[in-house]
Amino acid sequence: STPIEGRFAEIEAGSGGRLGAAIVTPKARHYSRRSERFSLQSVMKMVVAMAALDQVDKGKLKRGQKFTFQRSDLSLGQQPLADILGTKNSMTVTLEQCIELTVTQSCSASGDFLIRKMGSIGVLNAFLKKHKITGMTVDRQERDLQTNVVGLTWKPEFVDPAKLEKAISLQTEAQKNAAYKKYQADPRDTTTPEAMAKLLERLLTGKLLSKRSTSYLMGVMEQTETGQDRLKAGVKKGWILGHKTGTSSTSAGVSAATNDVGYIRNAKGDWIIIVALVGDSTQNPDRRAESIRKVAETAFLTK
Repeated sequence: STPIEGRFAEIEAGSGGRLGAAIVTPKARHYSRRSERFSLQSVMKMVVAMAALDQVDKGKLKRGQKFTFQRSDLSLGQQPLADILGTKNSMTVTLEQCIELTVTQSCSASGDFLIRKMGSIGVLNAFLKKHKITGMTVDRQERDLQTNVVGLTWKPEFVDPAKLEKAISLQTEAQKNAAYKKYQADPRDTTTPEAMAKLLERLLTGKLLSKRSTSYLMGVMEQTETGQDRLKAGVKKGWILGHKTGTSSTSAGVSAATNDVGYIRNAKGDWIIIVALVGDSTQNPDRRAESIRKVAETAFLTK
């Protein structure tokens, strides 16, 4: 092992959980828990955006395409589209608007909506399979996963946050804890560090999408607003970060997933892929973010 693997072990020791990590350059590959599964959480929204642009490349969707977004299309949790919809029952959205909100603001409503507009969640896995990304699956929309995590099954009335809150409040602590443990052990909606790094490498090397879609998606990823204290905090001046975060809820003091994955690039055309997945951690949010920041700092040891 190299100093980077040693550094991964140190970061993991302070993370309160498992560290799944990858640092990949054109010349070297370094991993922590390379083939172990980690919950994707909202990192799946990056895969949604990639698959949607793959549909654009195939001519099945168009970048400026307009769709009618209904109140029944809402999801749960973080969803800026709910604010844009306001009290209306429907509105017009474009494919690009949905992609941009899905990636930059982690909008669950637009991510789930894109999945349904592509046909089904199966389209995502067919896309991953086509690119030989083994070790990653996206199996549920956000609204399905996040209700399962608390022991519920998504119902149309849950687009009303008050009704969802009431249903959650009727679950006992024991029920919620059991559901969370089941989620932690579930192989669905997970990735290995290696699979995530491979997906990002295909994007960066132009093997995932058309040239136009690649540059568009990288531009979007470089506008990501979430996770300022994660990878972004460890990136040196002169480098641009394109990334996607993911964060689970916490149950009985354990957070199943605190994630940030992406790449950094500089004006010379150098790039480094950085995957940081903190699994099953007992640390507070600041300490989990610090572990991810340290993975970003470690990436500069490859230079």
